[in-house]
Amino acid sequence: MDERPDNSQQLMDILLVMDKEEKTIQAVSGVQDGKLQTKNPLEDNNDLLRVDRHGDIFSNFFSNLWSQLKDPTRFHFFRVPEEDVQRVAADFQQTVQNPTPEGQARMAQYEVQPPRQAQQQSREQAQPTAGQQQQTDAPQQQPQPQQQPQYKYDVDKIDWEAAASIGIKREQLEQNGMLDQMLKGFQTDKTVRVYFNLGSLSHSNDSQLSLRENTDGKLVICSHGILDLDKMQKQFFGYELSQKDMDAVKLSGNIGHPVEVTNRAGEKIPSLISRNLKTNELVSFPLDKVRIPAEKNGHTFTPDEVAKLKRGEAVVCQFQTKVKEGQKPKTYLAPVQFSAAKMQLELLFGERGKLAMDGHREMQRQTANQEVPKTFRKQELTEKSQLELSGGGTVKVSGLVDKRGKAYHGYITWQPGQKYPAFMFPKDYKTALEEGRVKPAVENEVQVAVNSQGKTNESTKSLKEALQSAQTQPTGEQKQRQDRKEQQKEDKKQEQRQEQKQDKPKQRKGVRR
Repeated sequence: MDERPDNSQQLMDILLVMDKEEKTIQAVSGVQDGKLQTKNPLEDNNDLLRVDRHGDIFSNFFSNLWSQLKDPTRFHFFRVPEEDVQRVAADFQQTVQNPTPEGQARMAQYEVQPPRQAQQQSREQAQPTAGQQQQTDAPQQQPQPQQQPQYKYDVDKIDWEAAASIGIKREQLEQNGMLDQMLKGFQTDKTVRVYFNLGSLSHSNDSQLSLRENTDGKLVICSHGILDLDKMQKQFFGYELSQKDMDAVKLSGNIGHPVEVTNRAGEKIPSLISRNLKTNELVSFPLDKVRIPAEKNGHTFTPDEVAKLKRGEAVVCQFQTKVKEGQKPKTYLAPVQFSAAKMQLELLFGERGKLAMDGHREMQRQTANQEVPKTFRKQELTEKSQLELSGGGTVKVSGLVDKRGKAYHGYITWQPGQKYPAFMFPKDYKTALEEGRVKPAVENEVQVAVNSQGKTNESTKSLKEALQSAQTQPTGEQKQRQDRKEQQKEDKKQEQRQEQKQDKPKQRKGVRR
């Protein structure tokens, strides 16, 4: 259990490099066999070289790095604050691809001059007049022996004898890259077997390692053993975890809101708490040290998103995949959240990502637009249609066009809380009507009333057949048939009257007497 107060207070710089041949901006992670090792600065990783912003060792470190490169003139280097590295790197990449005077001026502000060039400029600035005789060039800088890149911690301050007593060997840490991560101020992502022998008690477990500086300046190796998640502590540096907190940190790895923890000096520090996903150890990070980049993987964070991320909340963003030559980047939705354990933003995938996405969708449902939609698939809805939808009615929409340019129509319904109306094709609408799951559309009210409810409509009461969709009047053919029937009825009545007249006996005239 380690709250890591010293990690958050250390302000570090990242070394960016521009490859003049490849025209790319990358972050420096080291030098191997004279070749520069780089990483994508727009991705989160712990393998970048970090230099103390206020330290005085940078010049020696950079001179050493420069002397190790086989082709140093191929590169331009830039020293950038760690919290701004993604924003600055994206801006530099844009300038490299589309150079502008303003962009080049911004790059110049961060550029680190090669050691010999800086020395030459210092000599020129020291000259009182432009015509003064040039001084003898300083002797050429002798290549310095290769040394480890400068880190947050000094490797010589580690008590390796004490480390060996618990099974930790320097050679092993160097070979698997763990020592590099520890010297940079991070907890290792790999584990080693650690042995403890306390006289009558011995214990061994797999642990991640980190370094912490004591008050006497000596470095202590901290062991972070794998803990039982079901037995996670309910108190953490003076903060009492609620059941909701416990559930959140178990499922998502983050509590998701600020809390107050008490550091070793007894100070209450507003912080975020996360779980180390490998060891299940709780880790806190001071709230005022949380840094959110302006951009990540093609997504520019809005002020509202930045505020939520600083509060420890998960935010769903639309990111872009890496750009491949000849292809356009693809977009994808993914949640991102600040991890106190990693001290940076992390993308959430798997079950953690699904949990965040479910919460995002639920929030959308709760905060969905309560106003009736005014359009549907680019079709304007009339005020009458909007009124029908607001009352839970059904509205017919025509003139819709699919991706192939084919026209179609259908029916829509809407309920408060829904962002978009629900659409039904005519066949589905007919089934929903028959099952009573939707109200009939205005144009279908007469049809449903007559066919299903046994009511009578004056205009169509003579029709013996069922009314069709949206029918309120007889069709032309039905009208003709109806007229013919009426005429036939009238003709038949005339015939009957004629027959009755012909069959009536004539009265005989009597003789007057």
